Amino acid sequence: MKYIKEVVLAALFAAPVAGLAQDAGAAEAETGVKWERNVGLGATFRDGNTQKSLFTMNLKGDRFSDDFDLINSLYAEYGKTGTPTTSKEQTEGQVRGQSEYRFKFGDSKMFAGAYVVGLHDAIKRIRFRGKLGPSIGYYFIDEDDMKLDATFGLNYVYERTASNERTYGEYRAALNYLWKITDRASYYLNLEYNANMEEVDTDNNGLLVTGVRSQVFESLSMFVELRDEYDNLPDSGVAEHNDITVLAGLSYDF
Repeated sequence: MKYIKEVVLAALFAAPVAGLAQDAGAAEAETGVKWERNVGLGATFRDGNTQKSLFTMNLKGDRFSDDFDLINSLYAEYGKTGTPTTSKEQTEGQVRGQSEYRFKFGDSKMFAGAYVVGLHDAIKRIRFRGKLGPSIGYYFIDEDDMKLDATFGLNYVYERTASNERTYGEYRAALNYLWKITDRASYYLNLEYNANMEEVDTDNNGLLVTGVRSQVFESLSMFVELRDEYDNLPDSGVAEHNDITVLAGLSYDF
């Protein structure tokens, strides 16, 4: 029940995604407006000396226009690992919802915006980490088949872990790259680095997501993705600083 509550709470931070389908018809009629919506599902199973199961879901909804961009995502994973002689223990359990609004300055490639994210990680014992703050960025490339941008922002962070509760200010830097190689294949790279304003060297975390998608049917694609989550101060004493996951699954565009 506790895990379900955290899922619902983080999902609220990605609420704009839920309303995307309702406005799809009207949005397509707007000149210069483009919507991209997809949900990716992945699963991994292993049986034998090691018994492992991992399920992932990634819901994305992006709106691109000449005036502003809106980028939303909701990622969730759940997994267990054990052996034939021991019971399975939870080894993955995360929900991350985020939204970013970007206002473009006319013909300039500069933009300003706001960023909000909610995170729950059962393994790192992060019951809830919420972030909210302004940002400024620049589109180095802003074409239909290729996008490259960098942003810098300041966040107010509220964090509740198994051992404490705190608030602090945070620096945030991010880099995003998307290349539509062909009409049926694309590559993406997302980098993010965050650091506590008062403890930049000792309290920081980051996220790397990179992968490829290949369309197999009109609205169905296969994807392979690498996620590397870094936390310099994991709350759990047994948690590693880096948490690397390789995913494969199907993605549906709607």
